[in-house]
This record gives sequence, structure tokens and C-alpha cells, in this order.
Amino acid sequence: MYRIGEAARRVGVSPSALRLWERQGLVRPARTRGRYRLYSDDDLARLDQVRRLRQVDRLNAPGIRRLLRQPATPGPDAERRVDGRPLRRLRERRGWSLRTAADRAGLSVSFVSALERGVTGASISSLQRLAAAYETTLLELFGPPRTDAQSRLVRARERVALRLASDDIRIEQLASGAAQLEPQLFVLAEGASSDGAYAHDGEEFLYLLSGALTVWVGDDETYRLTDAGDALSFPSTLLHRWRNDASGETRLLWINTPPTF
Repeated sequence: MYRIGEAARRVGVSPSALRLWERQGLVRPARTRGRYRLYSDDDLARLDQVRRLRQVDRLNAPGIRRLLRQPATPGPDAERRVDGRPLRRLRERRGWSLRTAADRAGLSVSFVSALERGVTGASISSLQRLAAAYETTLLELFGPPRTDAQSRLVRARERVALRLASDDIRIEQLASGAAQLEPQLFVLAEGASSDGAYAHDGEEFLYLLSGALTVWVGDDETYRLTDAGDALSFPSTLLHRWRNDASGETRLLWINTPPTF
């Protein structure tokens, strides 16, 4: 039996993809008493089929379920889709076609269209690429409406939280009205990742509170934060991606300057 990280490595996808396929009813891994997923060799063979059907044959989840003769009932956790209406409004306000928006973000036209219609989820990297293309932040796009009342003090119970694509990633805002920096608390479920690399203007600072995180920066830099108190900084202009490598939740202070998320 394999934990989600090892199963993902053997299949050649991210742990986030395995969680998504489970929600879509494409696989049913066993669970330990602690609710950790366990995959058998048969599960891995099935997952490899799913990967090929998605990547090579471009089938969606219902098509894969029909081909594998699986009931067309998604898992107990419904896929968390993004409200794409703010993205469509921004695109139309700029007079951009879907092709223009997709090219600026480095994404496919079909994906941007599906995202705007709210029929698909999206990774952190994809959403950040779109936000950068529109010269805005994810909080502006998907967070609660801004109010005129802003305070220097942010109470723990009053933090604005941003959830994207799934419950695997939770981003809590630690400052209200800061113009030059953006401090956030990232809470990452086991195996959660950016699902791709992205880059933008500015600099980043990470401070590990608990868990473990691997960060890839540029073409050949890999950093593993494994002990509470480990810190990392790098230019945001370098392509970067990340993954929670802990056997459980990872929490970290993440600061961007200027605001990005």
C-alpha cells in the first residue's frame, strides 16, 4: 500500500490530481484510522489508465467513468469550482478575446473558457497566471468585497480567508490595507501543491511554522523546509512551484511584495 505522495510519484502526477480524481469518482483509495489515503497496486494501475485517458485521449471525468464502467457519481467531496464571473468581467472590460487572455496567461483557450463558465477547478499556478495577466490579485478576484473600514490590527478570528480550487489550500490575510507587502498564513493539506510554476514581479519570503515544504525556484534550485523556523526568500520573477511534503498539514507565513495573492 502506498501513501498519496508515493502513489503520485509512481503514476507521474501531483498529489492534488489524485485528490481531484477521487472527488470525481475515478478511484477509491483505502483510508487509515487517521484518514490518510492508501493506494494498492490495482489502484495504481487504474490511476495510470486515468492519466493516459486524460493526457492522451483528452477525456473528461464522465467519459473516463463510462470507459472504465464506473458509476457516474462523484465522490463525497464535490469538486470545488471557481466562480469565473470576475474573470469574464475583467476580460470583457479590457476588450480581450478568450485567445488574448489565454495567450497572456500562458494557458489554453478551452481552459480559460471553462474557468469563466465555472465548470472546472483551477490550480494556484493557473489562477495566479490569470491574475498577473489582468494586473490584479487573487484576493481582489475571489475574496470578499473590500470595505472602506481598514484597521492596522487584524484579529485572528477576523482574518479574511481565501480558498481556491479545493479545501486543500487555505490562505488567510494577515494585514488589512497594506500597500507594499502582503503577509499571509498558508495552511496546506497533505500533498497540496501549486500544481505548476508561476512568476511575477517582486520578492517572496517564507517562514515555516509546522510541517514540511519543498520549493523549486528557477531551473535548478530546490529547497526543502523541514524544521519549524526554516526560512526562504527569492525573487518572484523566477518561475517557482511548491508542494507540502509533510505527513499531514503544513502551515507557513508567506510574504509577497508587492501584493500578489
